Amino acid sequence: MPRVVVQLVDELQEIMTIGEICDHLRVSRSSYYRWKKNQNVETKKDIRDKRIGELCKLHKYRYGYHKIASI
Repeated sequence: MPRVVVQLVDELQEIMTIGEICDHLRVSRSSYYRWKKNQNVETKKDIRDKRIGELCKLHKYRYGYHKIASI
């Protein structure tokens, strides 16, 4: 959700103010600015998801959740 909000605000900020966009999305401006500041920071979830994708490709998508989690 945060990435979508930041992208949407960036696209619409020429038409509306950031405050108005955040009001329509029911997101506080402070949350938007925090998400924008951290948008290029890779989280643990991002790292985990990337690793799962690499394992799935490596094993040609043959294994399910339990097998991939045990690798």
